Amino acid sequence: MPRTPAGSLLDKQQTLVAARQETEAEIARLTREEEYLTQQVREASEQVRYYQGLLASHRKEWGKAPALAELVRRLD
Repeated sequence: MPRTPAGSLLDKQQTLVAARQETEAEIARLTREEEYLTQQVREASEQVRYYQGLLASHRKEWGKAPALAELVRRLD
């Protein structure tokens, strides 16, 4: 079995170290992106809940006969 020259092993090691650093940087970037997207989803969910509550409130108000004060206000 032929022996691998020391220079070749050093090159391989440097290549692996560089690849590891690039991979770790990519993992950090993707982690930040995941956190950002998680926050965006959380905020969107809060908005959906708010508007669903508002819609339910309007449906409840619009579904019943208007109060006497409202009828008087409309007549003015």
